[in-house]
Amino acid sequence: MKKKFIITIILFITLGLSARVIEVKVPAMPTDTLNAYANFSEKEINESSTIVKSRNFPDLFWTLNDSGDSARIFPFNANGEAYYPEWDNSNSEIRIPDAVNIDWESMTADDKGNLIIGACGNNTNIRRDLALYVVPEPTPTQANKTRVLKTIFFRYPDQEAYPPEKRNFDCEAIFFAKGKYYLLSKHRSDSHTKLYRLDKMESNEINELTLISEFDIQGMVTDADASIDGKRLAVLTYNNIWLFEADTPEEFFTGKISYKEISAKQCEAICFDNDDLLITNEQTEIFRLPISALTKIK
Repeated sequence: MKKKFIITIILFITLGLSARVIEVKVPAMPTDTLNAYANFSEKEINESSTIVKSRNFPDLFWTLNDSGDSARIFPFNANGEAYYPEWDNSNSEIRIPDAVNIDWESMTADDKGNLIIGACGNNTNIRRDLALYVVPEPTPTQANKTRVLKTIFFRYPDQEAYPPEKRNFDCEAIFFAKGKYYLLSKHRSDSHTKLYRLDKMESNEINELTLISEFDIQGMVTDADASIDGKRLAVLTYNNIWLFEADTPEEFFTGKISYKEISAKQCEAICFDNDDLLITNEQTEIFRLPISALTKIK
């Protein structure tokens, strides 16, 4: 189906009381039906909700299941195979015994050898225990479990009611760029997403996020990933992929923008893999899309 629409970007200024709106026209383009090139070999991976590429080991990726699973993550290679097949256990899971899986939805990697797990699924917008778990990335030589280094609780600065009138405080996308953690909201009252930055990471308090900007992404954000240099951001929704390019994460929505409409069942995970984007869906399929296949629209 071909269509045209207007992207609206809202940049919050000072107290968030005034805004500058930027409109970008997206040309009509066909929907690209993606074809899976692999499936997860690990049968315990049944609802891949996020993927992230390791910054420490070659051809290593991590995923986790959607809400309802235990506190565990899974290593795999680009072909969907278990990354540590030599382990003498029934599956390749990494357990995190000192964490609790309350709607884990996203994961990213920082520049200090850690994985950051987003316990931030919030469908009803009533949660007051939203958190990020920082865990050291497991290595091939250690046992199949890891521990939590730090738990960072947070809240949205613009959420005043629980539940709010508009359910725009869910999150399935976190990313690390330029030394900071960022979150993208998933909205149910409109087609927007808000970009937040985590400036405080105190373990003994609920840290308030910093609201950066708002963008009409024409869908619900299900995952995101930033390039290692922090200058590119890939964002996935159920029906499209966006690529934002800028010198700083705060400028992503006003920088260069590329776009592609896709169809690949219920896609909820995306990450960079050199010049490609790896995408997975909750049906255990894995897709590869060259970044060059996206259309530049700004």
